[in-house]
Amino acid sequence: MKKRLLDWILCPRCGERPRLDVFQQERVELPSPVASPACAFYCGRHGVFRPAEMTPAPDCNACYQEEILEAALSCVCGQVYPVIAGVPRMLTNAREEYPDFFARHGLAGVPKRTEPAAAPVADGRSSKSFGLQWAVYQEGDHTWFKDDAGLRKREFLYNLDTTPEGLRGATLLDGGCGNGELTRAVAEYGPEIVAMDFSRSVEPARRRLFEKGFAVSHKVHYLQGNILEFPLLAKSFDMVHTSGVLHHTPSTYRAFRSISRAVKPGGKLYVQLYRRRPAWIHAINVSLRAVTTRLPMGLLYGLCYATTPLHAAASRLVHFLRGEPTPPKATARERAVQMFDNYSPRFQYRHTVPEILELFKSEGYTDLRDVTLDNEARHMLAVLGRRKLEGETLTAPPAAEAAQPNQQPMVQQPA
Repeated sequence: MKKRLLDWILCPRCGERPRLDVFQQERVELPSPVASPACAFYCGRHGVFRPAEMTPAPDCNACYQEEILEAALSCVCGQVYPVIAGVPRMLTNAREEYPDFFARHGLAGVPKRTEPAAAPVADGRSSKSFGLQWAVYQEGDHTWFKDDAGLRKREFLYNLDTTPEGLRGATLLDGGCGNGELTRAVAEYGPEIVAMDFSRSVEPARRRLFEKGFAVSHKVHYLQGNILEFPLLAKSFDMVHTSGVLHHTPSTYRAFRSISRAVKPGGKLYVQLYRRRPAWIHAINVSLRAVTTRLPMGLLYGLCYATTPLHAAASRLVHFLRGEPTPPKATARERAVQMFDNYSPRFQYRHTVPEILELFKSEGYTDLRDVTLDNEARHMLAVLGRRKLEGETLTAPPAAEAAQPNQQPMVQQPA
């Protein structure tokens, strides 16, 4: 963790800025220099708001060379958030999740909440499920049968309606970064990225970033957090990207409203969700999930892995019957991870493009576009919107135009 993250981090319980107490840090070399001031709202190294007004300008290169490995972020409300293995754990139940850390440093933290929350914000299975899913991942595996460093990196530009030049120097939040490989690949375009995930997948993601000596290691900041208990400053990112995440929370709508607040006025929000399927497919999926979401996760993953030959054969047959090109090749592990992602998490909601367009409008977004990729359109939908500027009047595009699937040429998934 770098102190740069303190520009964004807030206590998800009360919204105040936590105090940082460092227990262990190391000095790292920077692959490239950092412009000063790097922070826009708050300089955590000097404890100063509006760092652009600091005279002389802060030495951000020295700050970025301080890599914090273990620390505590303590809030005035009594909540304590650990920094473990270089990753802030901005979870309100951090004391239960990481008891060894609290015992090691003699920290109490806020006692476990005894009364239920007004609305559910998480469930125990989802975090562990995604943690297992990405622990199985090995470097070089394709994510959803796509190459992160190649195809998905190029598709990202279309999804956000941007260019490498448009990303250079921008701030980007990746909400639900999973294995972190797309995050790292996109960072090569030049933005500074906060990559957040509910699971512990951020640990191996950060480890790979530093072990491999990637040139963007100082521009990607991983943290563990819950979108429904949002730990970041509102209106602080130029772009927010969340792909295949919100529909796995207790409420897609609440998750959308939570993460959408992070976008600056004039900034962009990209959301990808499961698409509503035909009734007969939906019925089969719901019936299967009624069983699979109750199975021990290790057993379920084993079943997914064992049935990958069947999955591959069924996929080829369906493509043949539809007159479509042969589906891309995938390893048994890649197929098992995809099936596990569908059948393990407790929550799974499916939506329509018009429904999500209305959700964007309700939160003050304009310039709405259906940016669903042709190679994902059967299962997924994707919408891009721009947060209106202060005082700007919303102009809604014609309904037919807004809901029309993307027809623009792009790099397609190889057959």
